[in-house]
Amino acid sequence: MTQIFLTGATGYIGGEVLHALQHAHPDYEVAALIRDKEKASKVLAAFPTVRVVLADLDNVDIIEEESRKANIVIHAASNKHIASVKAIANGLAGRQNAHYIQVTGASVLAGPEVDNNSYGEPSDQIIDDLDNAADLRDIIRAYKDRRVVDNYILDLGSSGPKTAIIFPPIIFGIGKGPVKQRSVQVPSLARATLLQRVSLYLGRGLSRWGIVHVSELADLFVKLAENAVNATPSPIWNENGLFFAEKGFEVGSWPNVSQLIHADPFSFFQSFKDVASVIAKEAHSLGYIDSPDSVKSMNLEESNVVIPNGSVFLGTNGQGRASRAKKLLGWQPDGESFQNAVRETIIAEAAQL
Repeated sequence: MTQIFLTGATGYIGGEVLHALQHAHPDYEVAALIRDKEKASKVLAAFPTVRVVLADLDNVDIIEEESRKANIVIHAASNKHIASVKAIANGLAGRQNAHYIQVTGASVLAGPEVDNNSYGEPSDQIIDDLDNAADLRDIIRAYKDRRVVDNYILDLGSSGPKTAIIFPPIIFGIGKGPVKQRSVQVPSLARATLLQRVSLYLGRGLSRWGIVHVSELADLFVKLAENAVNATPSPIWNENGLFFAEKGFEVGSWPNVSQLIHADPFSFFQSFKDVASVIAKEAHSLGYIDSPDSVKSMNLEESNVVIPNGSVFLGTNGQGRASRAKKLLGWQPDGESFQNAVRETIIAEAAQL
């Protein structure tokens, strides 16, 4: 019986992963680390077969024990809590048939902007996680102080569990998890648009990230879990276990919005100014702002009010191409369109104001 130990089940990503696992593989036994009894009851109401482990990330002895019981550990609660990461590694130590999947973020590529304090500007750096895996590893190694968890996992090598690190871009869509169903970037920009009656971007708005629907991201976790269970031989673990998760765009999928098309015709990255344009058009169509062209620039201070650490999450470049998952795992991110999800998000944010 496959046993999975999951952290972050009450969060946006972890909750969606739990939902996806329970629906794709009800035969998998899932133990979920949850620190709050009230939230635990919501998880159990939605998924009665889940075994709740009532503890938090600082309970490293419990995390190590649960990791030791598991075939697969999915750490979706945090990409900065190094003590919990070490506890997982200790619980899986020496078990080359065990698997460890860690979530982090596409901000791994944001180092140059942060170093230069330059935000909202374009970059010609596009890192393909299959063709440029060595370059991605070099980037992680170059920022050991900022990417502590990523570096620690890479340092585990091949003597311990098989590892994978997922670097999501902008995650959009309303989640199906039992507790938190709201993302960060798009909802925060939508809320700011509703409050100020104008859609916002940082600086010139020319920095670009990929995007992925939360259900598509969860499906990538499922694909990795399935590969682990089936022991399918492929270069997707350890030093090769680095995954971007952008969905790409079909040509013409964003009518009336400028498209930035790169060499690969199946993968496009959208500037934050384009994201602001989509939000403006949808907010206008719903009657919340006066014009579909109501967009304007904001400065660093304003961006950090819209979203904590907004300078990084709204002003840097995270152009990571997800070739590894698409080509080696058969991952097909073909879910809900960004435009439709933006519309749903605006409606949801408006209901909270």
